[in-house]
Amino acid sequence: MSWGYKITVLYVGFILLIISMVALTMREKVDLVSKDYYEQELKYQDKIDKVIRTNALKGSLTWKIKTDSLILEVAEQFKAEKIKGSIFLFRPSDAALDKTVPIEMNASGMQVISTDQLKKGIYKMQVSWEAKGEEYYNEGIIQVN
Repeated sequence: MSWGYKITVLYVGFILLIISMVALTMREKVDLVSKDYYEQELKYQDKIDKVIRTNALKGSLTWKIKTDSLILEVAEQFKAEKIKGSIFLFRPSDAALDKTVPIEMNASGMQVISTDQLKKGIYKMQVSWEAKGEEYYNEGIIQVN
């Protein structure tokens, strides 16, 4: 085989490699963190202010995961207050599994959320809540088994 054919085979092989790489990357699913990412970025200072207020508290919000439920509890100073807000369970691996739950604390300042509807795996929990006219923010990682 002459050197002309070898160069042609090399170029054709390179082109096929590039085409196959493009085809593979086109099939890859890409989920953004959120659909309104830019709008949230503009409101980021509000989130920072909420975190600062939350960190200044003696106690704020705690959570624990049990076999089939997620239990949230507010600090003693907020148990008599009306708590409003939402719990966003963000699944980094699949946006279709994200879930938002409204905060509905009982008289003892607890909320139990069933994890039966959640697929097993890791979730980033973002809790945005309001009490005594102030807004607060907590977040953490939970593992649903």
